[in-house]
Amino acid sequence: MQVIIDVQQFGHRLEYHANVWFDCAVWDAFVAVINSIGKGEAKLVDMGGHFTLWLGEVSGKSVISWELKKADVTGAVTTAAFRSPIDEDTLAHVKEQFMQFNRWW
Repeated sequence: MQVIIDVQQFGHRLEYHANVWFDCAVWDAFVAVINSIGKGEAKLVDMGGHFTLWLGEVSGKSVISWELKKADVTGAVTTAAFRSPIDEDTLAHVKEQFMQFNRWW
């Protein structure tokens, strides 16, 4: 699956493109949990453990975060992360995108 993230914040821009693989059962569990945000958290981690998407609540407010971390064989490490409160309309849009994703399994 292709992941594209474009964050424009604090006068900076971070654009990330990657192809990641998610275990079908992990994806299904994430989708099942996102409808109950407010009662817990939903976390989606790719099969390589390099990309994480998190939806939950902090101090009663909906929050979205993502993180990527990957090292190569030489020891070079790339990391990036973003966390932000989101309003209910944005949360509903994110949920809808996951619910409507056409799963082949």
